[in-house]
Amino acid sequence: MCGRYVRKDGTTVYSFFEIDEIRIEWHPSYNVAPTTKVPVIRREDDGRRELVELSWGLRPFWAKPDAKLPMMINARAETVASKPSYRSAFKSRRCIVPASGYFEWQKLPEGGKQPYYFERADGNPMAFAGIWDGETVATITTSPNAEAALIHDRMPVIVEPQNLTLFLDPKPLSEDERAVLLAPSPDGILKAWPVSKLVGNVKNNGPGLIDAVS
Repeated sequence: MCGRYVRKDGTTVYSFFEIDEIRIEWHPSYNVAPTTKVPVIRREDDGRRELVELSWGLRPFWAKPDAKLPMMINARAETVASKPSYRSAFKSRRCIVPASGYFEWQKLPEGGKQPYYFERADGNPMAFAGIWDGETVATITTSPNAEAALIHDRMPVIVEPQNLTLFLDPKPLSEDERAVLLAPSPDGILKAWPVSKLVGNVKNNGPGLIDAVS
């Protein structure tokens, strides 16, 4: 699962995703963690794209205020359209969580884990597929492509630029559309390298966290 990611300068994000309304103040972060406020791209009723801020960890609209729920930061692509916690949001409240890259941990044969940092090979921002409900959001994960499989058995659903309009459209998706949108990224889309284990502590935050280590 993807539980930490990076967001660099917002200027590139604004232009790349053709955002019309910026409703937040963008703050770069090199160690974005669950439960924090994160920038999210949504489609407005008139088709324009807005950038808002939501809490990472979905809370369904039907949940009672005092209900203790598991931390729902990731929905699985295989069940997001059918699982009660997610299906309503996936049907008509899809969104994009813009990112520069993300971290994943590889289990080592001798024990312990080594963090890796993933970015797009073309240098463009990533578009994590997400769903929102109220003031909360969850990202969607899927099975890994060739690069991600070397490190972990899951990866974020990364929406390709040509599919952004369809994904953000608040109409239900057909089975064929879901298959395309929620599929693993094509092989060759990502590049990854090992980084410092300091990223494991959410108190650590800075560009050095994505520097390669031997």
